[in-house]
Amino acid sequence: MSRRDHVDQLLGVMGRYGRIKERLVNTKLKTADGVVETAAFQCLFALAAQPLRSGELADVLFADPSTISRHVASLVNLGYVERQADPRDGRATILVLTAAGHAQVRSVREHRVSTLDDALGEFTDADIQTLTHLMSKFVDSCEVLANQVDDHQVIAPANTSSHLEAEPSAHVPAGRSPAGSTPKREEQEASR
Repeated sequence: MSRRDHVDQLLGVMGRYGRIKERLVNTKLKTADGVVETAAFQCLFALAAQPLRSGELADVLFADPSTISRHVASLVNLGYVERQADPRDGRATILVLTAAGHAQVRSVREHRVSTLDDALGEFTDADIQTLTHLMSKFVDSCEVLANQVDDHQVIAPANTSSHLEAEPSAHVPAGRSPAGSTPKREEQEASR
């Protein structure tokens, strides 16, 4: 199997994992203080590392500021986050975890560790260590790539013209000549 085939196979596995993760992210967790979208917990984990302004939190999580604002409002209402004057600029506010927020982070983290440990039931400690190493390396590479993404990049099939002015009759299916005949066998083998 070629490297490209392995990468394509990996994309399939990642797609499966992505669908599972999406289903879990779009759920809600019941806490002692109320119901919280699981996506909002990403805010809690980021804020557990350090207090941030709302815009900084959106940047850290690669999220839309309006989504972060909605999550923060929910977390403030639950008493997990509070807004404080930013010591760098008193006109701005930073988001800080409360004691209840820190307790909830510990609780959710323990729940996640326990659940993931169950999912890794047949993995040896060495398997988990290898998976962690490879995932860390992969995520680091993806993070670099995510910071280089061009939101305006157009992705088109390689065999199409970048100009939209072309006549529909100018588009010829792969493996066909404009007259509709197939290329000679030697030409096909030479292009392989």
